[in-house]
Amino acid sequence: MNILLVIPGKLRTVPMGGFSARALEELGHRVAVFDDSLQPLDKLARGLARGLGLRLEERPFVNRRLRALLREFRPDLFLSVFGFGVSPRTLAAVRAAGVPSACWWINDPFQFERSLQRAPHYDWVFSNSAVCAQWYRERGVAASAFLPTACEPSVHRPVPPVAADACELCFAGDWSPLREQVVTALARRFEVRVFGPWGRKLAPDSPLRPLLRDGFFTPDEMAAMFSSAQVVLNLHSWCGRFDHGVNPRLFEAAACGAFQVVDDKREIASLFTPGAELAAVPGPDDFAQAVTDALADPAGRARAGQAALRRALAEHTYRHRMASLISAMGAG
Repeated sequence: MNILLVIPGKLRTVPMGGFSARALEELGHRVAVFDDSLQPLDKLARGLARGLGLRLEERPFVNRRLRALLREFRPDLFLSVFGFGVSPRTLAAVRAAGVPSACWWINDPFQFERSLQRAPHYDWVFSNSAVCAQWYRERGVAASAFLPTACEPSVHRPVPPVAADACELCFAGDWSPLREQVVTALARRFEVRVFGPWGRKLAPDSPLRPLLRDGFFTPDEMAAMFSSAQVVLNLHSWCGRFDHGVNPRLFEAAACGAFQVVDDKREIASLFTPGAELAAVPGPDDFAQAVTDALADPAGRARAGQAALRRALAEHTYRHRMASLISAMGAG
């Protein structure tokens, strides 16, 4: 098929679009990738419209180019990843052209209400939360399904450990108040390294500052971090707010052969075997004991990491996800 894939190309923490494009090509499809990131002219137009009290199409210049590509490429499938940049006007043009459309929301459940505003304009909606997939159906979006994110084996893989990254416990990701609180408590008990853009959020005297490698990191750098730590901490940004929806780290850490401790979500038991492939704990108060147990059992930790790696490669790659999406839509 010809597949027009729309991705948020400038979001450094959302590389799933590129991984999805590669997977679709590996499946034999011809893919045109379009970056729907906000452009300077769109920012200018938005500011002028607000100043004049006018309502413009969202990202008008981006969407004008997208509709031109739609006419030129003539896709058999229109797929958007994290599709907040695609306007209803463009989706109406997709529908008028007779092209089936789908969006893969990857920030459910905490952005569910925002994505719900756009969901009815698509033929299919896929969500990283099984519960949100049901919520879409209850809100009138009949064709919705659970589709978690995944790993890219050429990137997320075991690599030689880096001495500078060696630690008992590492966390890699964005800052949040809860994450800072949890990691600070764990750092009192374990040798911890933190990777991510935390510098501007931490107090000048934070005990985490000496443990931090500040700034964004590449997927390759993350693989080295995970391969260098004895235990990987995976703390969902919606921990304590929702008990469902899984993040990319679940699969990325597994594909690196790392042993991870993760706050449990409803879907995890259907994706991995807790206890044998990872440690899924009820909440932040349970992390310390899980890490202690893992550090005390190096052989068991290694077996679990290898089992998680095998599961990730067998079931949880972006190629698996794209094949599932196309099969669910009956598009090819």
